[in-house]
Amino acid sequence: MTAISDLISSLETRVDPLSREICEVYWEMANTGNEELHKRMVELEMGMHAIFSDAQAFTTIREALDDPQYSGETRRVLQLLHNEFAGSQESEEIARRKAELSTSIDGDYANFRAELNGEKLSANDILDVLKHCNASPVRKATWQAAKRIGPVVAPKILELVDLRNRTARELGYRDYYDMSLKLQEIDEHEMLTGFRKLEELTREPFAALKAGLDARLVKRFRLGSTEELRPWHYEDPFFQEAPAIVELDLDSLFAGADLEKLTTDTFDRIGLDIRPSLAISDLYERENKDQHAFCMMVGRDPSRVHVLCNCRDNESWAATMLHEYGHAVYDMGLDPLQQYFLRDCAHISSTEAIAMLFGRLTHDEAWLVDILGVDSAKAAAASADARRQQSWAMLLFVRWMMVMVNFERSLYNDPSQDLNKLWWDLVGQYQMVTRPDNRDEPDWATKTHIAQAPVYYQNYLLGEMTASQLKHYIEHKLGNEPLVRQPRTGEWLRDGLFRRGSLLHWNETLRELTGERLNPQYFIDDFVSQQEAGA
Repeated sequence: MTAISDLISSLETRVDPLSREICEVYWEMANTGNEELHKRMVELEMGMHAIFSDAQAFTTIREALDDPQYSGETRRVLQLLHNEFAGSQESEEIARRKAELSTSIDGDYANFRAELNGEKLSANDILDVLKHCNASPVRKATWQAAKRIGPVVAPKILELVDLRNRTARELGYRDYYDMSLKLQEIDEHEMLTGFRKLEELTREPFAALKAGLDARLVKRFRLGSTEELRPWHYEDPFFQEAPAIVELDLDSLFAGADLEKLTTDTFDRIGLDIRPSLAISDLYERENKDQHAFCMMVGRDPSRVHVLCNCRDNESWAATMLHEYGHAVYDMGLDPLQQYFLRDCAHISSTEAIAMLFGRLTHDEAWLVDILGVDSAKAAAASADARRQQSWAMLLFVRWMMVMVNFERSLYNDPSQDLNKLWWDLVGQYQMVTRPDNRDEPDWATKTHIAQAPVYYQNYLLGEMTASQLKHYIEHKLGNEPLVRQPRTGEWLRDGLFRRGSLLHWNETLRELTGERLNPQYFIDDFVSQQEAGA
């Protein structure tokens, strides 16, 4: 027992300072685009790899897991360490090349600006064109410009895929996809079975709503028929965000809004204070800054939780702020005295669930009234449309998620296949979008998750299902009021979820919190059944 305790203590002593510096360098890279930091990041990642690639330590951990004397908290720490070590059992040469590729790709994405007619466009500029422009040629040119990052990063991604697969197969896994799910403690068969059920349940209501949307788009763009619709006629480059299907101009409600105040007020209502994180975050657009949004805890220090956004006063960025600070309150709520390797969210899908639970609030009637200050009569009138719009968004999300999950699974199974064709085959099958004519480009590589967050996307849907389960418990068992009107919510989440860290398997944590393991029925009731009822 002493030898194992010493090993765990030694690992913490080595991992903690390195983890902190990795986070600090990444934060500076994201905020400045400073390419000189890339080499430093590679060296730091190699230092972390040196710790977790230690074959002797890995053998000791595996042997300890076979020994019944190790139980409880110690056994859980060993299991989590096993998952960390297993993903790092590769040569220094392969690890270094992976780190170099990842850092290079990060820089490519962060510094890319679509260029059109000599003008550089930010990601927000592209979305503005796709949302507001009625000229098909301009939309097409903008969409194509946004996709030019694909050929830049695709060869690097494919090399990464090969290296990831090589490591996984040497460890006895089918491929990197199989290894990733196992190390994330996700049962692949159980996950795919549940996702197929959702795909089947969403197929007809999605097709019906999309047909209505397509008919409106034909009129808007003065096309001859729906057969002329192409990807650039939708409101974002991937058709992953739901265009309006009702007369609901939420953006006008947010014009001039102080998103920091709205977010602070939201969490204040339920007893969670985000001000310590706001003070060390970076929330507005700037040249050379990463155009996306993320939350990052430095090391495993709940007092150092940063959020990066590029806020504008619209509904989308308001929802993003709530989403990212959902991640933040989880990290800030971790127990700083908990064993180091347990001081983390129960699972990726658990922190995504909290982020999604709060990100949904911009469509919530009580939130519109209490936080945004919308007139109650106006909010009540809009609530039915808002719920219908959100249900449509979730239907679209499920369809888009199926593209991502099936693409990644197939990518790692056979990266030599025609991936450009596969991508558009899946987009056509699940999103029912017609591929561009005569296009053979690596459009799949323009989705940053495939390179930067591999085998992660399934956690968004697991997170949405968990969010529905949590919301149901809060509004039907914790109390009988909307979430923002229940001040006990923050304490319940902090004590029942956040402070537990990763002491238990994520599904067991959920069972202890809500009384049952993950149950997709709450998501179905929230969104699929709602849409069918409103059809």
